[in-house]
Amino acid sequence: MNKSSTTCYMCEELATSYEHVPPKCIFPEKKDLSNGVDLRKKLITVPSCEIHNSKKSNDDEYFLYVLSASLQINKIGRDHYKSKIRRAINRNPSLLKKFADNSVSINTIDPSSGEMINTFAHKLDEDRINLIIDRLARAIFYHHYNKKWLFNIKYQAEFLFSSPDQTDESSMQIKAISKLADGWFSKAIYYGENAEVFRYQAMETKGSQRIRLHFYEGCKLLLLFDN
Repeated sequence: MNKSSTTCYMCEELATSYEHVPPKCIFPEKKDLSNGVDLRKKLITVPSCEIHNSKKSNDDEYFLYVLSASLQINKIGRDHYKSKIRRAINRNPSLLKKFADNSVSINTIDPSSGEMINTFAHKLDEDRINLIIDRLARAIFYHHYNKKWLFNIKYQAEFLFSSPDQTDESSMQIKAISKLADGWFSKAIYYGENAEVFRYQAMETKGSQRIRLHFYEGCKLLLLFDN
């Protein structure tokens, strides 16, 4: 890195390090995988200042918890929860309390089987998740297009629903947007070396850019960049 000229992907401060995007913590460590499996190959990084990198480690973990709570994650994601997150809870039991205090028991549809199951729903910190996704979106944009995005970003977390049975108006709208995005990206190539954990697609249309992030295969996040 040429620190004399490289600035942070988020601001005009000089970059002092590289930030992993998405956060490194969502990728399982080798000790939690079968022998020889490496899901931390060629991770994406962007130049970052101190404030927009090391100062956000707690937000990185929060994002991991949000993803891990989704029923749409694959086996890699579920196993990662059982290992990394449970170790974190054992080190700091207050982490579990923070989520338990905002959770309720619900009956919902399992997307893999279509059956009704009993599980827990968590109330998200909307301001915090908006900030996390905004930074993530700008970092991916910087990586893919090699330039900063200086305008607002619209997004749809396709894996988040507002009702247990997913039949309320808001949840139905999310499903409709997700189906629309399936069509948009049906022929778009995938980027990313560790597809079981993270990969993304990008496309341009009428002067705007669309990027779709895939976490643990089933959790999709649609990003819209439009001036």
